[in-house]
Amino acid sequence: MIFSSLKEYFYKMYNKAMVLLLLPMVVFLAIYYLLLSGFVSPVIFDQLAVDVLRISFPILILITLTIVHLVSNKRYKIISEKIGLGEKLELYYPINKQKMEAATYVSLLMALGFFLTGHAWFSIYFSVILLWFLWQWPSPRRVCSDLKLKGDEREMVMTKGEAFRN
Repeated sequence: MIFSSLKEYFYKMYNKAMVLLLLPMVVFLAIYYLLLSGFVSPVIFDQLAVDVLRISFPILILITLTIVHLVSNKRYKIISEKIGLGEKLELYYPINKQKMEAATYVSLLMALGFFLTGHAWFSIYFSVILLWFLWQWPSPRRVCSDLKLKGDEREMVMTKGEAFRN
């Protein structure tokens, strides 16, 4: 990602994260509306199949998000050892984007589960994934924590470059 200032960096990262957050929300709300209005009906009516999906989808998602989180943290540790804030931030963006995309895909999977079954538990699962997504939001504090920034680099990121302007 090309950026000329830290404000622009966070602006671009926030925009990408916002799109990745809103996409599954729009899809889920559309499915919710279509199911409630009766335009479409759930595809799966067998209670055993609904229970299998209701239990297997969250387990699959928990495994997926855990793997993504662990791999991201490992890559963040490697990046934190680099020299230069610009290089660290340049390498941070694709990893963070991958983490946000994973949350988007698994929330779309919950929307699919809701569409297939019409079961209310998928709404709860979807909400939990959105909370996880917001917990992973790429704020300056999150970037500093992920990259283990200290001193001037931390101050620079926390103030988005304003601390060292004359």
